[in-house]
Amino acid sequence: MASDVCFTFKKLTADDIPQLLVWFDEPHVSKWWPTLSKDETIEKFLQRIRSKDTFGYIACLNGSTPIGYIQYYYIDRTVEKAGAWLPELPVTTVGTDQFIGDPQYIGKGYGTKLVAAFIEYLKEIEPNSTTIIVDPEPENHAAIRCYEKVGFKHVGEFETPSGHRQLLMRYDRLNR
Repeated sequence: MASDVCFTFKKLTADDIPQLLVWFDEPHVSKWWPTLSKDETIEKFLQRIRSKDTFGYIACLNGSTPIGYIQYYYIDRTVEKAGAWLPELPVTTVGTDQFIGDPQYIGKGYGTKLVAAFIEYLKEIEPNSTTIIVDPEPENHAAIRCYEKVGFKHVGEFETPSGHRQLLMRYDRLNR
């Protein structure tokens, strides 16, 4: 991987759904992300791109090559699924989820650069956010290593309302 890798982030639109469907079928994505039918995926992501709380993006390598998906969302402690299970966090916390969809970019350090670039991007579009959280499954060692390299710290393991174990990790921007 070249050290001059640059990421840009394009807001998710309905035109991106076919690419997402291809990525969701990749074994390295479907292992950690829920596998949805085409109709469920279209419905879910159309709702997401119109949401007031979740913002999806296609991650493009060097300005033009789409290689993954990334989103950030506001924590809503009034809705159990969206954050009531979380420990106390600053009100300026946002969560993020992401994956590299194109398998040729897996295991080569692109994930770390993608997450680091998105944190920088968040400084521009969410200047008041101070803390970023991720919640990988505890068995997703590659994702956990990626987040650690970027500077995320372990908070602890928690059980979500749906009964899944998640490792909560946080990144505090103000300490950087």
